This record gives sequence, C-alpha cells and structure tokens, in this order.
Amino acid sequence: MKKPSIDELHNPNFYSLVESFKIDEMMVFLMKELNSKPKTNQSLVMKVIVIALMACAGAFVGYTLGGKLKEFDIPLIQISWAFLFLLVVLLPIHEGIHGLVFKLLGAEKVGFGWTPKSFMVYAYSQKFVMTLKENAIVAVMPFLIITMALILGIFVLPSYKTMFVSALVFHTYGCLGDFILIKYYWKNRAKQMFTYDDIEGEKMTYFFEKD
Repeated sequence: MKKPSIDELHNPNFYSLVESFKIDEMMVFLMKELNSKPKTNQSLVMKVIVIALMACAGAFVGYTLGGKLKEFDIPLIQISWAFLFLLVVLLPIHEGIHGLVFKLLGAEKVGFGWTPKSFMVYAYSQKFVMTLKENAIVAVMPFLIITMALILGIFVLPSYKTMFVSALVFHTYGCLGDFILIKYYWKNRAKQMFTYDDIEGEKMTYFFEKD
C-alpha cells in the first residue's frame, strides 16, 4: 500500500485529523485510551490483558517483598539489582529496538528524547508516515525481544533467577504505553489510518483517517 505524504494527510478533502498532541501530553492520550470504553469484544480482551499484566506485576512484587521477606539477604538484593539493570541496561536497549524497527520500516531520521513532564523516555521517527499496524509493530518488538532474553537468562543463570524475574516484571509494567498503542491499532484496525511524529519541529504526534 502506497502511504500518503504529510501534505496529503493535511488535505481535509482526503483525510481527517483524528488525534494530535504535544509529546509532553502523550501520557494524557495513553491514559485516555486505557480508560476508554471498549466498543467490541476484541478491544475488551485487549483491555483485560493490560489490566491483568498490571495485576501480575503488583502481585509478584507484593509476594516477593512480603512472603519472602525472611529470605531478604538474596532476593531483595537481586530485586534492587533488577531495578538498576532496568534503568541502566534495559531502558536504552528498549528504546534502541524501537529505533531499529523504525529504520527497518524505512524511516530516514530516528531520534530519542524524554519528557520531564511525565518522566517518559521515547524514540521517534521524524516526519515518517506509518500505518497503525506499523506503529503497533514498533511498539511490540522491545517487549517480545527483551522478554525472550530475560526468560532465557532465567534458565541459563538460575542463581540470578530472582533478578531476571523481577526485571521481567518491571519491564513488562514499563511496556504499558506500548500495549496501549497496540490496543489503539486493534481498535481501529478496520480503518485506514496513518500517524507521524514531528518532534524536532512542532513537537507533535498526529493520527489521521482516510475519508
């Protein structure tokens, strides 16, 4: 499918602007989508999956810190290391995977940034038009790759199992925004929609639908 240019997307005779927001306001968009009422059984399933992941993360942390408190010497240290591992190692890798997938899809310019307003780190493809399906692929790849790597680590280095499991839970919870973007694609999969970022200029993200 030939994708429209940015000028074509802004032509009201062919496309309608569905969503637009400053990058600092992306969290508002994500929370709105998370809390939106499902219109189909499929979107309800996606919402249940997101909530279940959050519940699993909370249950694991509560169980580890509470039920295993007596084993405090090793597990709690490994959980602390897992959080540090997430920030120092997994976060850059996560965003790097986003950037690599942008490039594989054809983006000419990829960048990275963070917004102090919502403490969110992000990757972007400057003025690269994508379908919602492509956007969902970009969103899901870090979760898939890092999850497989951490599960492998659990079996290869079993003495660090608590650290790897903790990192897996922390990372999965941190992927919530990516899951919501996948949910947004699934909700609108029957529509012909496109998105692009203009972070270096207007600091905006746009979603358009073909009329």
